[in-house]
Amino acid sequence: MRYIPVTDLTDGMILGQEMYEPTGLMLMARHTRLDEQGIEVIRNTGVPGVYIEDEFSEEAELKDVISGEVRQSALKIIHDVFVRARDKETVDEKRIAELVSRITEDVINDADVMCNLVNVRAYDGYTFFHSVNVAVLSGVLGAKLGLEEAELRDLITAGFVHDVGKVFIDIDIINAPRKLTPEERVIITEHPRMGYEFLRDNYSFNENVLMGVYEHHEWYNGGGYPRKLKGKEITFPARILKVADVYDAMTGKRSYHDPYLPSDVLEYIMGRDGMEFDPIVVQLMSRELCLYPVGCEVELSDGRKALVIENHKGAIQRPKIKIEATREVIDLAEDRSSWNLTIVKLFL
Repeated sequence: MRYIPVTDLTDGMILGQEMYEPTGLMLMARHTRLDEQGIEVIRNTGVPGVYIEDEFSEEAELKDVISGEVRQSALKIIHDVFVRARDKETVDEKRIAELVSRITEDVINDADVMCNLVNVRAYDGYTFFHSVNVAVLSGVLGAKLGLEEAELRDLITAGFVHDVGKVFIDIDIINAPRKLTPEERVIITEHPRMGYEFLRDNYSFNENVLMGVYEHHEWYNGGGYPRKLKGKEITFPARILKVADVYDAMTGKRSYHDPYLPSDVLEYIMGRDGMEFDPIVVQLMSRELCLYPVGCEVELSDGRKALVIENHKGAIQRPKIKIEATREVIDLAEDRSSWNLTIVKLFL
């Protein structure tokens, strides 16, 4: 499969992924043959691109951390949690616990999983897609950092509900396509506390979950909010959530910015090592995060275009690629004759 910008979609292309509405309903099935109407539906979601299947990219095997079925269930549950929270209502906690158990099992059983995909999510309902992504990425990071199963469950649960406090803030502030006023910034900084208090008063989540929600905007050097905690004053799960939250927010399209490239976001995170982020988590991200997701087109230092078909742990800048003009497969990490080649551009 390969990732194609929406502007480059044409009649007859085969969709390589399921697409979901924010409510969890399937919008378009995998293997759908696109026509003009289908392409227009995709454009209207606001996604910048999608995965398609073709003969050239068949070696690019995409492996998500969770299945499409689990992602669909997650979107549905998170949608219900947030919508009901507006009226101070709740969902059955058993639904959340069952979902968290499935995801926890996935991240534990696949220790080699890497963050390999471009997250395709509609702009409408951004919060629901973001919450699922943060929960899954946090779980992957937590598993690689050695958290026990119970700790992982708490971390993933906190990831799902970390932004629930935003439902109590004016939507025009949340989605403002402009710089916020000083007064609006103060209001925004209240959402971790609001989320913590709502969950504490209406659910039976334990302290690990509640603190993850309360502290996910604290900075390692004490410059965050709402309580300006620093270092180990911030619970470890919250320090993991912090990195996952920033990474997904920056790589996603928002009303006030287009998606940043994974490499740019990793550079941002590494540049704030020990300041905004816990060095332990940053070090892991620098080893495990895929700068060039499978299925994406890149440009090499000699001007050739290629498709990323596989990534390597510990060599995130040197994936296996397939040259578009010649169909030659080159492993940049293993092929000595290609060690002078570098990737200079990622197309998303």
